[in-house]
Amino acid sequence: MIYELLQKCLILSTPVIVSGVLHMVVVRLNLLSVLKIPLHSSLFGANKTWRGVVVMPPLTFLGMMLAKWIDQESSTDLIPDQYVLLSLCLGLAYVAAELPNSWIKRKLKIPPGLPSPKFPLLFAIGDQADSVIGCTIVYALYSIGKPGDWVFLVIFGTLLHLALNLALFGLGLRKNAL
Repeated sequence: MIYELLQKCLILSTPVIVSGVLHMVVVRLNLLSVLKIPLHSSLFGANKTWRGVVVMPPLTFLGMMLAKWIDQESSTDLIPDQYVLLSLCLGLAYVAAELPNSWIKRKLKIPPGLPSPKFPLLFAIGDQADSVIGCTIVYALYSIGKPGDWVFLVIFGTLLHLALNLALFGLGLRKNAL
């Protein structure tokens, strides 16, 4: 039972794992720098740019292709036939779900890309969970999985996001660990 649930969560996380890692490469190499225009500096900070909005959906599609292949191999049949639209929705949800947290941090005068000095753990978890929650909502709207799966996906995805950020920091692709 737990093995199947972990397998489901890994398959459903694959599209945004791939897009998130590739997006960090794009940012680190400063590719498509012409799109490095903040969505709204005073509301969301300098790090939320049009590059993320433009790059995340197609990169999520690449991850979805891998998830679709894994899904066929595991016979779980999670990924629907309309996976192109699902990819685009996931990529946009990932980006959009980060905006409220960024807005709150700007209101609290926390500089972009830095942790909260007063509540570092709370904001570290929020920084990881926001995009996971956004993507889980997309899966729920597509009726992929059940409510219990979605709760587990948020927990699993948040922990996985934390672990990946630590790995990306270790590889020099992120400026900070959390």
